[in-house]
Amino acid sequence: MKTRFGSWNKALEAAAISSAHRPNLSTEELFANLVDVWTALGRQPRKRDMSKPLSKFTPDPYITRFGGWLPAMKAFVDYASKDSDFIANAVVQRPIPRGPRDPSLRLRFRVLFRDNFRCRQCGRSPATHTEVSLHVDHVRAWEQGGPTTYDNLQTLSADCNLGKSNLSLQSRCV
Repeated sequence: MKTRFGSWNKALEAAAISSAHRPNLSTEELFANLVDVWTALGRQPRKRDMSKPLSKFTPDPYITRFGGWLPAMKAFVDYASKDSDFIANAVVQRPIPRGPRDPSLRLRFRVLFRDNFRCRQCGRSPATHTEVSLHVDHVRAWEQGGPTTYDNLQTLSADCNLGKSNLSLQSRCV
């Protein structure tokens, strides 16, 4: 197989069979997965939390890439908080353009972390209420000129956010 296709994964790909092993995961993919797991748990994930269906990847790629689980967590926290003041101030000081509508994964995680993975309106969290889904929402609506910055974003539950739409008013969910 290796002689003909170059690798086992390429042979599986040629046969239209998906490979469970993906050797070249990007750091962005690994960190995006960590954000998803961290958000679902409402706390920092442990090594044993990194299994399906909660996580797309086992702890192995993190350990291989960063030399251990704790160094991976430190790298993620550094990534999430890297140059935060500079980035936030640079976006706020530029009146036009407002930036992209959707926050980056790093900014999204920082907002969720700041709000303790809880809805600012009703206080619910996925850690205490499994049916809760958290959204990162603009305080001043993007359609009304609100920038996608750390200070203009907030964590809301899906129930609190979906009824609010593009209003800038403070909504209450039950």
